Amino acid sequence: MHKEMTTIADVALPIEERWGIKRCRYATEGASAGRVCIATGTHGDEMMGQLIVYRIEQRIAADPNALNGVVDFYPMLNPLGLDIAHRMVPSATRLDMNRAFPGSPDGTPLEYLCWQIIQDMSGADLVLELPCRFACAPAPDFASGGVALLRALGVVTHLSFGCEAQSMDILFAARDALRDESPAFQSVLKDALDRGLPYPRARALAAESASGLSGLAEQIALPNAALALEYLQALPDGISAVPILREGCGYHDSSPSPLASATGVRAALTMGDVQTAGAAVPFPEELLSAERRGEFHPEDVLTQALFYRLRTMDAASLRDIAGMDEGLENRFIAAAQTCSTREALLDCVKTRRYTRARLSRLCAYALLNLTRDFAQTHRAPDYARVLGFRKSAAPLLKTIKQRSSIPLITKAANFDRSNSLFALDVLAQDLWSLGVSNPSLRASGRDFTTSPAILSR
Repeated sequence: MHKEMTTIADVALPIEERWGIKRCRYATEGASAGRVCIATGTHGDEMMGQLIVYRIEQRIAADPNALNGVVDFYPMLNPLGLDIAHRMVPSATRLDMNRAFPGSPDGTPLEYLCWQIIQDMSGADLVLELPCRFACAPAPDFASGGVALLRALGVVTHLSFGCEAQSMDILFAARDALRDESPAFQSVLKDALDRGLPYPRARALAAESASGLSGLAEQIALPNAALALEYLQALPDGISAVPILREGCGYHDSSPSPLASATGVRAALTMGDVQTAGAAVPFPEELLSAERRGEFHPEDVLTQALFYRLRTMDAASLRDIAGMDEGLENRFIAAAQTCSTREALLDCVKTRRYTRARLSRLCAYALLNLTRDFAQTHRAPDYARVLGFRKSAAPLLKTIKQRSSIPLITKAANFDRSNSLFALDVLAQDLWSLGVSNPSLRASGRDFTTSPAILSR
């Protein structure tokens, strides 16, 4: 075990003073466990946090072999307030540090400091790719594919996810209703579908009726709660669920915010507002760098490719696309002959029965020629591809390689190119490359020339 003290955030103050935030790290060599961050001292008149840090440090020092992983202490976030035992940050306006998070790289000195703290605390030790087959799938396949991937690694004990549901009780009640599918559940589901309601809404109403919990449908019909239910159903014994209440903007909300939705981030990028998008992601400098390299997609850039596919596929071929049922292939073929934009196409095909999300998914499947047989054949990922990791997480990679039941890909060029699931990922990347604004980046095969991102800290 080793101990390291580092200044992770620093701003200049008047009269040649500085406000620095220190991190004390305890880490074990070759640790297979994760990282814990303990931050205290945002309010200068609350001293209990420092006492807790002191007691934990005593326990680590008494038995260093009991530590397996990394513990980061941030014991004095507001050292100026602590110096005078004052709750606020000492200033003319008496600023509350808690109200400044998550901060901003372009904000006030306090906001900038908070942003630096969040940058140091946030981020993952390891980022893996969910294969395209599951990444663009409906919620049940998305969840089951992700859970199967994590389970295969042999090191995962918890799965955390955001959702709109106010309590785990609601989620578990809905999960039990969905698993049971009692006659009452089936009756309400059929009635709702017969009335033309979208399947997610119909299922939510059926779960509410079966559970007897008033208001359940409204909560679990929301996008993240619906996905949370699928996670709960897919989770095996040995992996625990850790739901986090979603805050800030809603799933479909495009409003700019430090807690913006993915929809909001994409909307900002589409408008060329990289700064707004950057305020809502862990590493905004990467967005700026990608913009400078010309790696952004103009809006609807692949529309022509989509229309080419739809206008050249016959009904039988389109019917073979995964999820293309109930005569939807005919609606797509007819709409493709008269529409000229993707949005117009979706408007033309859409009915009360089919959600816009489902129709967008079918467009992606058509572009990739992702057939029903392919989806049925590939029910779980058969490899785990590393997209990025921290240098400090190298022991974790080693442990995964020892325990994983599927290959861990750190260099795509060395992987079996005949793997059909991997071949679909390569195709998706090649199609994406066609849409970037920089012509020099449109060559195919970027999967084989791009290495995982490695963070030094």
